[in-house]
Amino acid sequence: MPAPRRTASAVAAVCVATVVLAGCGSSPQDRAQQSPSPEAFRVCTNSPYAPFEFERDGETVGFDMSLGHEIARDMGRTLTVVQADFHTLESGEALNEGRCDAAISGMTITERRREVVDFSQPYFNDQIALLTTRGSGITSFSSVGTKTVGVQHATSGEKYARDKKLKVREFEDLDRMFSALQGGQVKAVSGNISTLSQEAKKRPELRLVQTVDTNENLGIAVKKGNTAVLDAVNRTLDRVTKDGTVDRLRQEWMGM
Repeated sequence: MPAPRRTASAVAAVCVATVVLAGCGSSPQDRAQQSPSPEAFRVCTNSPYAPFEFERDGETVGFDMSLGHEIARDMGRTLTVVQADFHTLESGEALNEGRCDAAISGMTITERRREVVDFSQPYFNDQIALLTTRGSGITSFSSVGTKTVGVQHATSGEKYARDKKLKVREFEDLDRMFSALQGGQVKAVSGNISTLSQEAKKRPELRLVQTVDTNENLGIAVKKGNTAVLDAVNRTLDRVTKDGTVDRLRQEWMGM
């Protein structure tokens, strides 16, 4: 996750997909879904960005998309996913142009972004974590010493490691970073708990040794002044927090 979230999108075009076929769909049915039904709750996102949003069997799934389904259900609507360049989400462009009703895309709440969109209450605190192999001798950021720490380029994990004056090696994607950890090219990796916890869950030889709260809170964005949608979003966030749905989704998508 960049500082904050992504700095550049991997998706150049905007396309609309149904709730069961998300992303830049190629079927005639997908291409025909350009004028969404008034019963649709249209959510803009930018995937892949696991575990928040990514493609699986032709569908956009993940923690954020599950939240989107909960909001849509409470509104009496059906979720429709709209893939968009991340820049158009944080700038408010996609919302202002009416491409979607809300943006749910692992977006960190910042004062700069507050100037162009309205944010929901925070729905996730994405702390920075340190992941290493068992037996590495590393127990915290302060114990890394001269060992090399892997980071994903332009992420909060990179920023934190550099702020701690650690020796870092940058990677363009998570798979290469985790492969380098497995192969011993780096001795630990620094990144968001939402991502690193997944890898720790899959690989018993890895362990999370420290988490740090950098106040990186994620929020759902709506068009400035759209209080109707914002109130509906916050009502659902209140409900899923109180009834345990958020805890279930964290376990399902992040193993937390």
